[in-house]
Amino acid sequence: MTLRSILLLVFALVAAGLTAFYARNWIATERAAFMASIPEEAPAAPATLVLVAKEDLPAGTFVKAANMKWQAWPEDGLVEEYWIQGKRDMKELDGAVVRLLISAGQPITDSRVVHPGDRGFLAAVLNPGMRGVSVPVNATSGIAGFVFPGDWVDLILTIRVNVKDEETSNNETRYFSETLLTDVRVLAVDQNIENEKGEVNVAKTATLEVTTKQAEMVAIALEMGSISLSLHSLAREQDRFARLARDIGADPGETTNTRSYTTDYDVYYMLGDPDGIARKGSRSRKKTVNVLHGEKADTVKF
Repeated sequence: MTLRSILLLVFALVAAGLTAFYARNWIATERAAFMASIPEEAPAAPATLVLVAKEDLPAGTFVKAANMKWQAWPEDGLVEEYWIQGKRDMKELDGAVVRLLISAGQPITDSRVVHPGDRGFLAAVLNPGMRGVSVPVNATSGIAGFVFPGDWVDLILTIRVNVKDEETSNNETRYFSETLLTDVRVLAVDQNIENEKGEVNVAKTATLEVTTKQAEMVAIALEMGSISLSLHSLAREQDRFARLARDIGADPGETTNTRSYTTDYDVYYMLGDPDGIARKGSRSRKKTVNVLHGEKADTVKF
């Protein structure tokens, strides 16, 4: 290889190196300029939270915090009636009742609920075909104020009657109690359908949800005697499957067609004991035995 060839080769290598270095610097400069021209992304806006139903809420259901939740909602789907977090408080729905069916995941709106004191509130609370009746209660019959709207109770009728004693033909006072109705929903207590603080207040009246026939029974029962309330377990009422079973009459654990009643003998058993306290207006009950002596019959009491 001649000297000339060697010099040409060295020159070519140096030229190629300088070209590569220049090209690399130019590409880096252009890339930096391009990245600088891209505008910075704006921080993501917080999602809008809308109040929706956790589960299906049929008409007449008392709205509770456990039935609702805040859920992210697209901006282009927002409606003025929706309850938006930060603008409306879930506590505003305390004591409200569903007017129209709210499906699971559907936003809560003012048009689908009715608030305490609004016209038609009681009618909205009632299930289709049901009636509302009021019964007088006191500290004893009203369970000392521990009955609240939405609870389920039994109605116990207590009556006092005069019956004729077969032995003395005298009249005596007897007492009877009977479970008149079971699984009755409490709609209001003293015209109040909510108790925000959960305070215990002794009520004077309780409004109950009953059928037409049951309303007639309550009306007669109030003329015959007094009515007391018997409260059901809260744990059972929170079980939606138990509520469904009760609604279709398939809850043998709590609902029964067999009438339950109690007499004064069951409480004050000494009245019926021959060796106990004699009933008013009669002597102690004696046992009677018929004795036959041939053709002669005698009656012996002891």
